[in-house]
Amino acid sequence: MPKVSIGVSTYNRRDYLRESLKSLLEQTYSDFEIIVVDDGSSDDTGEMVAREFPQVRYFYKENGGDASAKNLAAVKAKGEYLVFNDSDDLFLPDALENLLQPLESHPEACSYGNYISIDADGNRLPTRKKMTTYPSGRILNEMLRHIIVCCTGFIIRTDEFIRLGGFDTSMRVAHDYKLLLKIAAEHEFIALNKPVFLRRRHDGNISQGSYDKVAIIESIIRDFVAENVKNPEIDKQVVRHRLARLNEQLAREARHENLGIEVVRKHLNEALKNRLTPKSLFRRVFSH
Repeated sequence: MPKVSIGVSTYNRRDYLRESLKSLLEQTYSDFEIIVVDDGSSDDTGEMVAREFPQVRYFYKENGGDASAKNLAAVKAKGEYLVFNDSDDLFLPDALENLLQPLESHPEACSYGNYISIDADGNRLPTRKKMTTYPSGRILNEMLRHIIVCCTGFIIRTDEFIRLGGFDTSMRVAHDYKLLLKIAAEHEFIALNKPVFLRRRHDGNISQGSYDKVAIIESIIRDFVAENVKNPEIDKQVVRHRLARLNEQLAREARHENLGIEVVRKHLNEALKNRLTPKSLFRRVFSH
C-alpha cells in the first residue's frame, strides 16, 4: 500500500493534465500513487494517459461533475492519506514531503499549504493572500471567516474522508468548501505557511465569481451553522460578519448582472440585519 493517494479529476483538459501529472511525478517524496478520474472527456485524455503515464491508475466515468470524480478517486485510493490535485494545477516538487511532515507527530490532523497563482501559459501572477500567517489547530471560525484551505493543497486520512461522506455531488462548485467546514468541525489543521501548488487561472475555471456562486457560499454557511447550532466552537459574531459581507457582495453582483433592484435591496437588507455599518446603511438608503 502506498502512503499517499493523489486523486486527479479531469474533464477535457488533456494538455493541462499532462503538465499536472509531470509535476506529480517530480515529487521529492516517492511513496504515492496517482489516480486519474476522467469525468467523461472527449479529447483523448485516456489515450494520452495510457501512452505517456502507464504508471498512473486511470478510470473513466460518465460526466457527473468534479465532486463525483473526486469521490471515485477516494473510493479507488489505496493510500493511508489522500490529497487532490485539479488537472489544471501543478504541485511544487516538495508538496507531498511538506504536507506529510507534520503528520508524523499528529497523524489524525490535516495539513494544508497555500498556492502561487499562474496564468493559462504558466506565467506567475500576483497572488492575493487572505492573511500573512495561516492558522493551525481548531480553525473552524477562521474557515467561516475566509476560505483559507483549498481542495488542492491539503491532506487527510483516506478513511476519514470516506467516513465524512466525501464531496456533495449535487453541487457544481464549492463542494470542497462545504466538506472542509465539516472537517474543520472535527479535526485540527496544521498550516505549512508556504505554497505547495501552482493554481492556474484561466477562462475555464469553474470557481470564478458570479452571483450564483457567491449565493452558494452564503447558503453553505447558513446551512452549516443551522446544522451545528449546538457546536460551542462557532463564533456567532464571525458568522454574522461573514454573512453581511457575502450579502454586500451579492448586492454588487446582482447590480452588475442586472438582476433587478429588488434583488439588490434584499441582499442589502440582509447585510444590515447581520451587521449595521455606515457603509452598508448608506448603500441601502441610496440603492435605486
